Amino acid sequence: MWKSRKPAFVCAMAAAAVMAAAGGAKAQLLEDLKVVSTPTAGIIGHGSYMFEGKIGPGNDLLFGMAVGFHDRLMAGMSFGLQNFVGRGKIEANNLPGFLVRFRLIEEGLAGPAFAIGIDTQGEGRYDETDERYERKSLGAYGVVSRNFDARINIGVHGGINYSFENRDEGGIDLFAGMTLTVIPGLTLLLDYEPCFDDDDPDVETTRTRGRGYLDTGVRFDYGENLRLRMLFKDLLGNYIPESGVARSIEIVYINWF
Repeated sequence: MWKSRKPAFVCAMAAAAVMAAAGGAKAQLLEDLKVVSTPTAGIIGHGSYMFEGKIGPGNDLLFGMAVGFHDRLMAGMSFGLQNFVGRGKIEANNLPGFLVRFRLIEEGLAGPAFAIGIDTQGEGRYDETDERYERKSLGAYGVVSRNFDARINIGVHGGINYSFENRDEGGIDLFAGMTLTVIPGLTLLLDYEPCFDDDDPDVETTRTRGRGYLDTGVRFDYGENLRLRMLFKDLLGNYIPESGVARSIEIVYINWF
């Protein structure tokens, strides 16, 4: 398994090395909270609240909200529905997802930002028998983030996580991502998860082909309050039950109390 993951492992370690070596950049008004699927060390500001809505494959709807505390801590929850648009019965996830993130170290000349958190919201349907989402939630994680200003803004992010959805298969996983702001308000997104905790072909409930999840997307910002993300997930065709790229649209709104 580890031999097949060497390219992903090397990429993740290289990203961490780059972040440790370079200087910081100016902070955004609304920090990146995620790349595509993986987290950053970003936090919404103290006294702010955020609403998030996403429509994805299978007419799934995910709605979430979060609140910022003291510029270092944010907490929130989310709730998912399947078959929200179209025909058929609307199905709801039995339990909401929960999110908490605490930034231990701010980004500066001395090094990248570092945050820890817990995120129990996976993607797709929740299977009660296997006690997991189609694509597992991150669970507990640690992440470092570094931004660079070189005429355009480049953000590099990487970390490690352990999903609590480990009844079928568990273990530590890695993730890495990059954001590239082409022009103000338009940013390209790319991230990768090798899925060490969901790639064993001998496990009956395995849902992946051992390729990991490579995701990309485009982010549009409208002023300080509104963000639109068009996401294209699983470019490597890793997910076994379905074929093709998973497309979704996400809208984020932030304001202050």
